[in-house]
Parts: sequence; C-alpha cells; structure tokens
Amino acid sequence: MNVHDVMFLMLAFVVLGVLSVVAGAIGFGIAKWEGALTAAAVNRGFIAFGATFTIGISTLAVIITALK
Repeated sequence: MNVHDVMFLMLAFVVLGVLSVVAGAIGFGIAKWEGALTAAAVNRGFIAFGATFTIGISTLAVIITALK
C-alpha cells in the first residue's frame, strides 16, 4: 500500500464515521418523535450507528480486497 491508498482509506473511515453519526442522530430523533423515553431513544440511536458502521466497514473491506 502506498501513501495514496492509506490516505484514501483514512478519508473513507472519516466519511463513514460521519455518516454513521448522522444515522444515529436520525434514529434518536425518530425514536423521540414516536414518544420513546430518552434512554430508549439513545439505545435506538446507538443501534442505528452500530449497524451503519458495521455495514460500512464490511463494504470497505470488500472494496479494498477488490482493489488489490
């Protein structure tokens, strides 16, 4: 891996992290909108964050393997 590949990978992780945080915030907002308690809404937000981040990491792993 050269420097360009490492920088691309770091940028992809940052973008993935931001998108996961946005998905978690949307999950929290929807849960609060439905009338859930704050603890339950935070739990749903964390679940949305974790699911988005897990799917993104696995997608990046497939893409990196395909680019080798």
